[in-house]
Amino acid sequence: MLKILYIVGGLVVAAVGGLLLYSLGQRAVAYELKLTVLDAQGQPLPPQRLLLWDRSSGQHEFRLDQAGQFTRELSESFGSSAVGPLRPESFGVRLAFPDLAPLYYWFAVRGSGPLPSYEVYNDYYSYGTTQWVGDFDAKGFVRRQTKPAAQGVVAAAVPPRGGRVPRWQATATLQRAGKTPDGRRKYTLDLTLRQSGVEIVEALSR
Repeated sequence: MLKILYIVGGLVVAAVGGLLLYSLGQRAVAYELKLTVLDAQGQPLPPQRLLLWDRSSGQHEFRLDQAGQFTRELSESFGSSAVGPLRPESFGVRLAFPDLAPLYYWFAVRGSGPLPSYEVYNDYYSYGTTQWVGDFDAKGFVRRQTKPAAQGVVAAAVPPRGGRVPRWQATATLQRAGKTPDGRRKYTLDLTLRQSGVEIVEALSR
């Protein structure tokens, strides 16, 4: 009987330990965003308003400098267990250029190199796809509707406010940069956006 209790007790301890080891929690890493915004000829965009946005904390206004640049210390939270991952799958750089268009851009940076696409929204506070304009690259649309859900439901993109979407060619360099004083991992993220034309959208078929 005692032997059985030892075995059962060991299994319980192992199960609890496994749950503690693999249960997801929240981690955060710090990164320095170095943004450079260029026109179609590769020249710095004139100084103008720049918005950083987040659906939970709202939007915050800054300005590009004379070199078309902006630098800011930011952080990224992500789910992680005791065994990892140690960094987020992507760093979400969320920008708006209100002097160019009333739209909100989401650049998901996973590593160094050209970004395959980015997301565009009509506002910064609507969750899901209710104000999703679509996914774009430097040449135009790459996604106008989502994959069917389990019930077969498909979400289609909506027309952009103003009927036009300024497009960007986006290139990133992501590197480790040691740790912060409080022990978090730190990165540098250089993101260069170069204008690549305008997508004119009158209406999207659903």
